[in-house]
Amino acid sequence: MQNDRFALFGIFGGFAFFAITALAQPFFSLYAAELGASTFAIGAMVTLKALLPLFIAMPAGQLIDTLGPVRMLQAGSWFLLTGLACMVFSEGLWLLALSQVLLGAAIVIMASAFQVLVAKGSRESRNEAIKRYSMWMSAGGMVGPLIGGAIASTSSVPMDGYHLAFLAATGATVIFMVVLLAVARRYPHPDSQAAEIKTRDVFRLSGITGTYRSGLHLAHLRPVQFGLTATFLIMFIQALYMSFLPLYLAENGFSTMLIAVTVSLKGLAGMLSRYGLNLLIRRFALESVLMGAGLISALCVLVTPLAVGNPLTMLMLVAVLGGAVGVNLPVSIMVMVDAVGEGQRGKLMGLRLLSNRLSQIISPLTFGLVGSAFGLTAAFWSAGGMLVAVVGGFTVVAGRSLRRAREPAE
Repeated sequence: MQNDRFALFGIFGGFAFFAITALAQPFFSLYAAELGASTFAIGAMVTLKALLPLFIAMPAGQLIDTLGPVRMLQAGSWFLLTGLACMVFSEGLWLLALSQVLLGAAIVIMASAFQVLVAKGSRESRNEAIKRYSMWMSAGGMVGPLIGGAIASTSSVPMDGYHLAFLAATGATVIFMVVLLAVARRYPHPDSQAAEIKTRDVFRLSGITGTYRSGLHLAHLRPVQFGLTATFLIMFIQALYMSFLPLYLAENGFSTMLIAVTVSLKGLAGMLSRYGLNLLIRRFALESVLMGAGLISALCVLVTPLAVGNPLTMLMLVAVLGGAVGVNLPVSIMVMVDAVGEGQRGKLMGLRLLSNRLSQIISPLTFGLVGSAFGLTAAFWSAGGMLVAVVGGFTVVAGRSLRRAREPAE
């Protein structure tokens, strides 16, 4: 019963966290452009969001296993607050770039901690909690841009409007931290002294490399390999779409509020996709669902330049993409957590987010480079074509692997 109560906090706390980040993030590229940043510079700054997590993802996962998810949520919230404060006070690109580094650290720590918090209990209750968490996470991604867009639209000067959205996200973070403090006083934190790896050891060089070795050891498991590959491809698409879509829409005459509605619709579609998830899981293997979601997402990127000329068509396309991306999170976690014990799930979520961060380094940097040289339309065409080819190839190879794995049982 107590685990259920804290899992419930993980679900709704995840909603609050993703609403806060989604309130500010859609306006980052627009704000950077107002400060004079080129498309490549924006891509480089977004890449910084994934830089620090490369070095802390696995140690953070180990610390979640050692200290517990709630204590790590408290640590991550300080990164979140500091990163948003940098966005509020930035008058140039250097402080804005620093904000992305800090927000990247916050996201890898807090997303891992929330996922561990809800992934407890029996397989049935755990899968149900994961589905609810991912649904409310998408709801946060829907509500955040709407609130941010409404706030930004109150100012006739775009830069001032974006600044107000960053300020609102910072204030919401302070409230979140107060609630988290109350939860931390009641949560049964694990005994860090009884842990296999002590906290002080994690911060040593040998401890850091050890967490990566033990985490990468999990990648030998086939379900983990499959989940990591599928989520890497989906997050590659997610990173380029969320980083550059607001800028592309603005170039094509979309207002600030319409941009916010478009981004928000993606979150709504992701949330609604969870209602059809049980039907998909009953009819298809989890791996097949992941492959289908990846292929649909890649096709959406490819046809974006065709849809952007009409707001209604663009909204429909974003809804399809949101539904496909929304299926990925719960299914990829389900595939992977069944393969490991409860004491290794912090490392597993750290490994998953490490894969995500790698995709979020490659995606905006390459997309920003192409966009800066040839324009965003060419960037969407080329990225979409490449992704369809890669996801299609992965689907064929993975499909053969699944058939071989089932043959002995048949």
